[in-house]
Amino acid sequence: MRKQKGIDMKNLLTAFVSLTVPLISFAAPGWSVTPIQDRPMTMPGTLFRSVDPQERFRPADAYPASLNVFLIRDESGGRCALIDAGYGRADSRLLPELARLGVKPEDISAVFITHIHPDHVGGLTTPDGTTAFPAAKVCIARKEYEAWRRDPARAGLARHLEPVGKNLVLLDYDAPVAPYGLVPLCFPGHTQGHTVFRMRLETGQGAENIHFVGDIVHAAELQIPRPEFCARFDMDMDTAVKSRRELLNGAAVWYGAHLPFPGIVRIERK
Repeated sequence: MRKQKGIDMKNLLTAFVSLTVPLISFAAPGWSVTPIQDRPMTMPGTLFRSVDPQERFRPADAYPASLNVFLIRDESGGRCALIDAGYGRADSRLLPELARLGVKPEDISAVFITHIHPDHVGGLTTPDGTTAFPAAKVCIARKEYEAWRRDPARAGLARHLEPVGKNLVLLDYDAPVAPYGLVPLCFPGHTQGHTVFRMRLETGQGAENIHFVGDIVHAAELQIPRPEFCARFDMDMDTAVKSRRELLNGAAVWYGAHLPFPGIVRIERK
């Protein structure tokens, strides 16, 4: 098995394959993070290629995946926020799952968008085009938002962003967002302004940083041990590989949009 410097790939894969967590995980006093599966997914192996022209490894036919949204809830004050908004299609599970958890759409005070793609912003509106979370601030990194506005290939996503325009908040990287304790970090490649959100929580191993990693990987079983593989969705593959390697070396706990549900993995290093 190929080994990246600084990372024990054998331990990493074992952690990924064997990981099982309850629905509500890693709670700090007063806060909880709850994974919600917007829809099940698999990723075909033909979606991926390596940036290394000498690569001989061939991906499997398919990889387990998911489309995950994460609910951040202040248990003491009742404040709720989401990391990403899912697809928003008629078969999306986000709104029914929120209802099952006792969370109404109007209870959501903020939605933090990792990047502007349909499976992350589609759920900002309902299938009939109305705003899904009427009281929510929609928080997007300034660089990502401005890059989206210049991108004709993504212009159609305005139908999800224009209805929430009055609630739009543009974020600067590395500046904490109160009161949620989230820090937006720039990890580009998948899109120009692809954003990872860091949050410090009390976990089973003490206080540590967790990272909501968006689309840093699409097929974890492939791309965590072989980060040089990219999905064809990545706009700048070389930069995406650089971001993925940096996050592998620097972030232990990932909450990922496309990690197999419940969407959490711990990266172990030597």
